[in-house]
Amino acid sequence: MAGGDKNWDLKVILWKNETTEGTDAAPGVATDAIRVLNYQPTFMDADQKVRNLEKAFFGADPVAMAAFKRGASFDMEVAGGGTATTIPPWMKVMQSAGFGVGVAGASSVVQSPTSQVGSATHWGYIDDLLLKTIGGRSTASFTIEDDEFPLFSFNYLGRPPPLLAEQAAPANPTLSGYIDPVLATSENTTFLLDGFALPLRRWNMSSNSDLQFRSLIGPADRVNYANRSWSGTILAQIPDLTAKDYFAKVRPGTTMVAQAVHGTTTGNIVQFDAPKLQVSGNIELSNEQGKAMMSIPVTALPNAGNDEVVFTSK
Repeated sequence: MAGGDKNWDLKVILWKNETTEGTDAAPGVATDAIRVLNYQPTFMDADQKVRNLEKAFFGADPVAMAAFKRGASFDMEVAGGGTATTIPPWMKVMQSAGFGVGVAGASSVVQSPTSQVGSATHWGYIDDLLLKTIGGRSTASFTIEDDEFPLFSFNYLGRPPPLLAEQAAPANPTLSGYIDPVLATSENTTFLLDGFALPLRRWNMSSNSDLQFRSLIGPADRVNYANRSWSGTILAQIPDLTAKDYFAKVRPGTTMVAQAVHGTTTGNIVQFDAPKLQVSGNIELSNEQGKAMMSIPVTALPNAGNDEVVFTSK
């Protein structure tokens, strides 16, 4: 992977949650490589401070760059850990997006939100170009769509170390704990909204993490995870209203339980639970192959707290 031009198609992505925020966790190719799709780094995002000098001639003013930020966006496939009680790799990344560690029980691994959000170190190799990011946190989302592979998506924001780039060729990564995903289909996936098997086209939700870059004289710059607000859209076929009337939920603001279970084989089943889903915007109707469809904007409300969206691998 080394020497000369940088080949965009050659990538190694490393991720390690930090013990001390902002201290490089030094992820290794043998233990911390993650398998991602659609990787797009943000090399830098800094503020330009212009020195507006008075001068006796035309010309540009010098600048200084400040408040250096760096990030990346990528997807991970929704799949189990291989056994019912093995933590799947995506749960490690989800910790930077407002979730605690996955907790293994007798027959499953459950990952719930937390209000004490940790930070992560991310190293991205493009060929032998190494971009390091420290102290990062993320926004997470998921999409379940008919005849597609369900995905978790992450938008990660951190800060670069003083050296913006290095040339270092990685060894071949060890990608352990990954199993093949399955398509979202009637055979592989079930979806219940308010206890009713709603014919689903797509369900997508985002944590909408409020990531605030903090820069002060004295302490190190940091990315503050200020809040989250899970929301998204359900696109589905309108059922007979005598069987289920979702439109009647709008005016009173009635909440609904939503659950998707994806996969049928033990060790490769992932369950999505939202115990208090509320219609939170304008419902839109559309035509799909002559069938009336509805797009429902929804927000996931906390129930007891830190439980508005829960993931289970089993």
